[in-house]
Amino acid sequence: MVYQIATDIGGTCTDTVVMDETGSVSIGKALTTYPDFSGGIFDSLKDAISDEDMTLVELLQNTSFFFHATTIGENTIFEKDGAKTGLLTTEGFEETLHQMRGGYGRWSGLSQDEVKHQVRTNKPEPLIPQDDIVGVGERSYRSEVLKEPDEESIVDALDSFDEKGIDAVACSFLWSFVTPDNEQNVTEIIEEHYPEMYVSAAHEVSPTLGEYERTSTSVINSYLGPSSKQYLENLEDRLAELGFDGTTLLMFSHGGLVTAQDAIDKPVGLIESGPVAGVLGSKYVGGLIDEQNVLSTDMGGTTFKTGVIRDGRTEYADEPMVGRYHYQFPKLDVHSIPVAGGSIVWLEDDTNIPHIGPQSAGSDPGPICYGQGGEKPTLTDVCLLMGYLAPEFFLGGDQELNTEKPRRIFEKEVADPLGRSVPEAAMDVFKLANSVISDFLREHTVEKGIDLRDFSLSAIGGASGMFATSYARMLGIPTVIVPFTASVHSAFGQLTSDVSHEDRTVLSEPMKQPFDLGMINQTFDQMVDEMRDRLASEGFDEGKVALNRSLSLRYRNQVHDITTPVNVDGSITSTDLDDIFERFERRYQERYGEGSTFEKEAIELKECRLRGTGKLSRPDLNPVPEADTAVPEAAYVRSKPMYFTEANKQLDSQIYDFEQMNPGNKLTGPAVIATPVTTVVVNPGDEARIDQYKNVVISVGGD
Repeated sequence: MVYQIATDIGGTCTDTVVMDETGSVSIGKALTTYPDFSGGIFDSLKDAISDEDMTLVELLQNTSFFFHATTIGENTIFEKDGAKTGLLTTEGFEETLHQMRGGYGRWSGLSQDEVKHQVRTNKPEPLIPQDDIVGVGERSYRSEVLKEPDEESIVDALDSFDEKGIDAVACSFLWSFVTPDNEQNVTEIIEEHYPEMYVSAAHEVSPTLGEYERTSTSVINSYLGPSSKQYLENLEDRLAELGFDGTTLLMFSHGGLVTAQDAIDKPVGLIESGPVAGVLGSKYVGGLIDEQNVLSTDMGGTTFKTGVIRDGRTEYADEPMVGRYHYQFPKLDVHSIPVAGGSIVWLEDDTNIPHIGPQSAGSDPGPICYGQGGEKPTLTDVCLLMGYLAPEFFLGGDQELNTEKPRRIFEKEVADPLGRSVPEAAMDVFKLANSVISDFLREHTVEKGIDLRDFSLSAIGGASGMFATSYARMLGIPTVIVPFTASVHSAFGQLTSDVSHEDRTVLSEPMKQPFDLGMINQTFDQMVDEMRDRLASEGFDEGKVALNRSLSLRYRNQVHDITTPVNVDGSITSTDLDDIFERFERRYQERYGEGSTFEKEAIELKECRLRGTGKLSRPDLNPVPEADTAVPEAAYVRSKPMYFTEANKQLDSQIYDFEQMNPGNKLTGPAVIATPVTTVVVNPGDEARIDQYKNVVISVGGD
């Protein structure tokens, strides 16, 4: 038997999905281990095969692909624990990183409440201090080199970097995205004199318009480079020691898989790769049940993430950001807030106003009920007090659930100060969490013209199953899908992905109408030839290669562009161009509202983009035949009183064992479906059924 393995490191848990050659999957989950993440990876692998007659070594020896998503990128930024980095930039532009986008940098990445108090806002401290930025006497303009850098001055700058203990360098010159010659020369000088230094050149990492964003991206890439390189090389070595001789592929934020070396060269692409994989998994599950409009919601232990799948497609983010730092790298549009199962519940000192997060208990010590020394109440503890967690099913029954300590601490720190009983305060906090989540989701959907009544909601992550039907009801979403792999869905999403590369050619100035089709077609022809060669070098023959061309279009004098697919084979004709304009206008109105478009003559072209995909061979998921009866009698465990905010009281409810349920089984809430790795709450009046892929599909409000 040959296997494919996918792993995802989250802030609280590390998840694994193992798929065999028949399409059957097994899942594993373990607490994330800090600072050595490999411990959690191998613990979750062991958990995934705990019911199999197979050792970890035997599994890895028979594995063809090892897919991996990691939080090392964003963790390094948030903890300010990256490499000591220097910046070489065009002389006279040494302040670019610190100026950011002027006042915009003061409130970028802040919450709405924080933005209201602009006097208290400030720009984030740049990753590189001013003293470690050196201006280089060089200059290019559009496609012409006006002045070449002096090698001696470059070496002097590198010597000063070395004396300061700097071990990574970013290089970002003006117009390098069109004319990279000077950056290429400097890179060669660095490699000759300081080959051990990690180097990021802006024209390779982010060949785009935007001096600040291009510089910031190259700085972030170098800041992450050394630690990412060490982490990935150590992981590959450890896998090899255990007998793995297959291919390691990393999830990138553009929604595709890349080689370990690609990830080492461009670790900025690892940022939020796990949440992106979760959205891709939701898209795949939506396709299985013929749902093209899906709102993916991912609630783990540390953050709540969301992404929109509309008409079967996902969009790229306009302005990717990590830790309040802008960067420009292809990334699917995923947003997050710090509200999740491990989020700490606390009251303001003076007002007793309750808050959830942003602090999280993480995996160590974790929620109080984990019994690992946690002393602060979390949303997971609130769910315990609501009655949703069954001790015998907690983490598959492998970990004891502490039920008394959470009640005692929650009563002292939350309920008593609010003048409420423990159940009343727990329901209040539960309502607050769902209100915060639904407001967040409205901001990124309804306020952008998306009618959620036409969507299904995918509830993924270890905690989402307990909250999803409540915030779906608030948003008017009729159907909630809790996938079989819900709690490990970011790992599963990687198994639905392929090897992908993004390429772009930015025009030196936007092309105005009438478009020069000869230039556009010539540009694409060159990009396609290079992409085919790259994928061929990675072992993909012509039949396994898919090429998707798109144009970045916008209206004249606007800042943001919309990636618009070409959707034709061969050369683009004037008739094709009219169709492309129509698609652009439809997407523009989807984003900015009906009637927001201008006349077609105002459309301009910023860049040509190409996505090359090498399709991996993998089996389809193995569907399970439906049961003879819809009644899940064998799965019934016991009755238990639980609190439901919809009823605003305690109700006698049923607990069902998911592993004893079969496709075709149905039940009506109030109930809880307990799985080894997550809990699904079915609110009063909601109807849940198990589909042929063992997903839990819930009709909010019943039929």
